[in-house]
Amino acid sequence: MKADQRHATSKLISGYIIDNLRDPRFEVTPAFVMTEMQKLHGLDNGYHKAWRAIQLASALIRGTPEENYELLSSYLYMMTSKNSRTYTNIKIDDNNRFLYMFYAYGSSISGWNNCRPVIAVDATFLKSKFRDILMISVSDDANNQIFPLAFGIAESENNNSYEWYFSQLRNAIGSRENLIFLADRHQAIAYGIAKVYPEIHHGICIYHLEQNLKRRKVKSEVIKLFQSAARVYMCKEFDLYMSDIAKVDKKTYDYLMEEPPERGARSCSLRRRYDMLTTNIVESMNSVLLEARELPILRMIDFIQVLKLQRWFYERRNEAKGTFYDVSCWVEEELKKKIDLAFTLNVFLVDSWRSRVEEEGITFLVDLNKRTCDGFQFQFNELPYIHAIAAIEKRNIKKSNFCSHWYLKESWLKTYERQIHPVGHTDSWIVPETVKSQIVKPLDFKVPPGRR
Repeated sequence: MKADQRHATSKLISGYIIDNLRDPRFEVTPAFVMTEMQKLHGLDNGYHKAWRAIQLASALIRGTPEENYELLSSYLYMMTSKNSRTYTNIKIDDNNRFLYMFYAYGSSISGWNNCRPVIAVDATFLKSKFRDILMISVSDDANNQIFPLAFGIAESENNNSYEWYFSQLRNAIGSRENLIFLADRHQAIAYGIAKVYPEIHHGICIYHLEQNLKRRKVKSEVIKLFQSAARVYMCKEFDLYMSDIAKVDKKTYDYLMEEPPERGARSCSLRRRYDMLTTNIVESMNSVLLEARELPILRMIDFIQVLKLQRWFYERRNEAKGTFYDVSCWVEEELKKKIDLAFTLNVFLVDSWRSRVEEEGITFLVDLNKRTCDGFQFQFNELPYIHAIAAIEKRNIKKSNFCSHWYLKESWLKTYERQIHPVGHTDSWIVPETVKSQIVKPLDFKVPPGRR
């Protein structure tokens, strides 16, 4: 190419960057295009020309954002055809313009029945042309890894969008005994849960509360007291820490007590939170999907499916099959880490199930039949902690016998026993005309070219 800017059109530049765009993990920005064209061809191109070149190349590979919306109904039809028990839905306005979308793979719906009954919910902004938001619901599997449950797309985070999202989630997975939702303090999420799952407890992510305290310029001493208060297992300990906060900073104490303690404190929670005190797992999922957020809607779903969910299900299914433990690998390691400390404790047998366990002059009563301990970790997490492990080792019996079924190898295997199948290329789709004719228009919203 000659170094003549008159011939360096956006269309011409797009041909030079198209291979970079084929890899969704490779971020191609206008700044990158400008640098590459200068370095390789000696061309000085403006930001807007580089941006238009990216849009042209993206459309050639992935279709335009508008075309993606037009195919949305057909795509979801193929998703349900290829994956049994998958649940999808779209809501449009009177002009066929997109409002909301929801999908949960059948593999996730059935697999979640083998995970602890805790769902973390959050949303992240998309960077494609129409600036939707991606809603995500995840849980933890037996191996304490992110388990993707459901996804939604909406024009924004508001009461209507979250009420619709949770109504679709309930249609897809129903409810479960002892279910709890975890989220930040976003009022629209709280509204959606209250409207659709009024019987379900809604816990607050303590990390977000910590960040709020930092933004309010609260002293580090008070933040540490809050961290301890939120994490302890006994209500009397929670009360002591909160009393200390009130003495040091009454204003912060009043702010924290605006939310009922059962929303944020583990010891006061109306349902088991296990060890899931934050929504870090869903934020980790957001980070995993970071590179897909600039893709048109269908290509983003493809990315989530093929590069993440499909691979995760395959790899984790094989990992679960390969373990020789009765519990997941993570649980086995957690139990091993506590054995040395457990052996330092004094254990006195009371009867065939109960033991008195002494630690630093404090006595804890452990009941292996009821799976309880005075320290409350045993019953809160349904996993043996040091006092219970000491009592179990004294009797020379298997620790896995006292782990909840949520942590067993069998549950881990069942979580990932089903596969996730791709929808395939559009040329291979067999879609009824009634579905093909459902043309969805994108949001009536357009972001002009500019700094992104």
